Amino acid sequence: MAAAEPIQQDGFEGVSRAKRWLESSTWIELPFDAYNNAPICTVKRLDQGGQKLFDLFGQILRTPATPLYVEVKNYHSVGGKQAAEYWEFLANAYSATAKFMEDMGDARSEFMWVTWHPFDQTNWVELTKPSRISEALAKHPEVLGKKPIDQDLLPIVSQRLWLLVLHARQYELTLTPQELSIVESKLNRKGRL
Repeated sequence: MAAAEPIQQDGFEGVSRAKRWLESSTWIELPFDAYNNAPICTVKRLDQGGQKLFDLFGQILRTPATPLYVEVKNYHSVGGKQAAEYWEFLANAYSATAKFMEDMGDARSEFMWVTWHPFDQTNWVELTKPSRISEALAKHPEVLGKKPIDQDLLPIVSQRLWLLVLHARQYELTLTPQELSIVESKLNRKGRL
């Protein structure tokens, strides 16, 4: 168990840093995290009883607000399982979107991958394309629940994906909570929703 504690601490620190950086943009609000609000950060998938817990959940402050699920990977070097985990992220984003549409209509949810180290660089420009989502579903057919892939849904999910690589020093550029409060009061993004 001792080896798992540093990994869990790295994950928590990554989630905290990503949350602060994203919220300092003034466009994103992420009040829920997997550590304290797991049910709210969990989406259902197409497979019977299947679900996915995301690290953060909140909204993009558009009019109307757009639900946002964020997966944070606190990687700082090449290697590891990041590329494989990204395939699963894509499959889960598709499955969750399809499930929302099946159950209640289009929730317009968007899905963001945040990391501190790029991966699969030779294919970087393709990582959010519909064809990549289709490949992810071939690698993770369990998320489909035996349903066929909706070819019309692939470009929709593709347009709702975010892929961010942060550098450790970017954290230095975030607004302090006090500065953010002043800026938010002037922009009034939350009041316009």
